Amino acid sequence: MKKILLIEDNPNVLLNTTKMLQSEGYVVISATNGRDGLIMAMQSIPSLIICDIMMPEIDGYGVITALRANPATTAIPFMFLSAKSDKTDFRQGMNLGSDDYLTKPFTRDELLGAINAQFKKQEIINNYYRQELGNLRTNISKSLPHQLLFPAIEVMGLADILVKNYHAMEAHEVPDIGKRIRKAGRDMHEMVKKFLLYAELESTEKDSEWIDQSKNSKSTFIDIEITNCAKKIAEEHNRISDLIVDIKDASIQISDSYLSIITKEIIDNAFKFSAEGSEVKILGNWEDCEFCLSVTDHGQGFSSEQLSGLGAYIKFEKKLYIQQGTGLGLAIAKRLIELYGGRLEIVSIPYEETTVKAFLPLANCN
Repeated sequence: MKKILLIEDNPNVLLNTTKMLQSEGYVVISATNGRDGLIMAMQSIPSLIICDIMMPEIDGYGVITALRANPATTAIPFMFLSAKSDKTDFRQGMNLGSDDYLTKPFTRDELLGAINAQFKKQEIINNYYRQELGNLRTNISKSLPHQLLFPAIEVMGLADILVKNYHAMEAHEVPDIGKRIRKAGRDMHEMVKKFLLYAELESTEKDSEWIDQSKNSKSTFIDIEITNCAKKIAEEHNRISDLIVDIKDASIQISDSYLSIITKEIIDNAFKFSAEGSEVKILGNWEDCEFCLSVTDHGQGFSSEQLSGLGAYIKFEKKLYIQQGTGLGLAIAKRLIELYGGRLEIVSIPYEETTVKAFLPLANCN
């Protein structure tokens, strides 16, 4: 049963509207001023709020401003009900986040029609997010075990070789197998960390306190950090001769750990999906109040359809590159960049040239 909060200082309007809504099967809770209305909204989390504008204590504009600033109430459908019918009043209400605006006097059909429209819109939104959540859960349950399967099989297979054949093995063969087991274990560890990080970003997407704390961080000496990261990745791919790096120093508004994740994911993709002997160019420059990390490779690239579908658990060319990762790398980088008010841009000509650019705000830049 849907619960409606009615905030109205006129006792006659409050009583008549309450009876009207109750006769339609709604549970109605009410307040006669904005301050009490805010308290009831926080305590009850109603399905819909109908609010007058001109009220004592806190007016309707103050009510909606406070509600939209609170993560617990920001998504509650909100309707203004007011005798103020001027276009500027209507526009102000809508700009503050109101979903509808009814002027007094109103008919029963007008009010019920507006309420039904809000509930129908909310149902569509809820169905969409339920479907997205279901897809996310399905992808997690399918993708994580699948991606962990390959290194797990390698670990078990190599360990089995050691157990069964250690007595017949040459001395130099044991360390080689140990190194392969260690690499497979590290691959599994990296995959799990990616999934956990993406899950953390999903769960804190609307946590304003966590987001504010994250945005207070900054990175310095990024020319050294990014250059060292690029060299390490190039060495892991045995392609140090393919690397070109030119990074200008700056102070960026992002934590060191998150900058490291973004840098690693973007650069590692460039090496992972391009051929040995082809150049990977990494540039870093700043202009105005924005730093741009640009990574260019000459590998397989992305089609327009792939770029439009960039997101979690989508792995490009999975049939050809199924062993190479979870597909979460760019999705995580994109989410982290956007968290700090930046943006990720990708320009790609498949099998010719791909450039990935990460734009991040400079620290202390007004």
